[in-house]
Amino acid sequence: MKVTRRGFLKLGGAALLSLALPDGAAVAVTRIPILMYHDLGTAAHERETVAPAQFAAQMEWLYAAGYSAVSVAELGALYARNAGKVVLITVDDGHVSFMDYAFYLLREYGFKATVNVVGGSVGGFVNENHPRLSWDECRYLMQSGLVEIGCHTYNLHDRDAHASPAASLAGFNEKLEQDLLRFQRVYARELGKNADILAWPYGLYDQKSVELAKKAGFKYLLSSEGRHVKYDADLSDMPRLTVDNTLDLAKFRNYF
Repeated sequence: MKVTRRGFLKLGGAALLSLALPDGAAVAVTRIPILMYHDLGTAAHERETVAPAQFAAQMEWLYAAGYSAVSVAELGALYARNAGKVVLITVDDGHVSFMDYAFYLLREYGFKATVNVVGGSVGGFVNENHPRLSWDECRYLMQSGLVEIGCHTYNLHDRDAHASPAASLAGFNEKLEQDLLRFQRVYARELGKNADILAWPYGLYDQKSVELAKKAGFKYLLSSEGRHVKYDADLSDMPRLTVDNTLDLAKFRNYF
């Protein structure tokens, strides 16, 4: 008997899913979870790296619970009509693992996602073990109609440089405008339009950063503040909920 990946998940996880699913009571939805992933893989010692099986179980739970995964760009229209069970799936850094483990599974569910790439790392490697998506792969993902490609700065994604956010904000903002304009030039050359989604690196931003981002053409600004987005929220302040390898399915459902 041929069993699809989803079929296997449904068979193997049926008991767990039955315990984890909501009770079906009608609930007025007033907030939207935006999930923030990074890498997918088997490096259990890297907290931000979520195991493919863990990710698959989370997607199956969302689907079984009746959630729709929409794009960042669609969210504004949804605010106007309180469209029910909605989730946003965002993936930072542009790891190749998104293509390896996430994209084809998301396609089975009809889920949309946003991948935020670091412009200067596209098509390259970070720390040798972390290959990044190429522009060709970004084009392929966008052409699917399921994936948006956003910005994670061009060359300001540096953990060491941002070790002390309060001390580094002025320096960050000093470089930010030119960095974002450079990203936009490369993005437009490679993908044929300007980017309108920006995910702040390491949560580093202030009001000046927001002004510079808007000036560079960004409309949707994603943070990592661990809150839900409320209906009628400011789309230049979109907090996200971290998903890492410590988040089991029971903890995951608490986001909803």
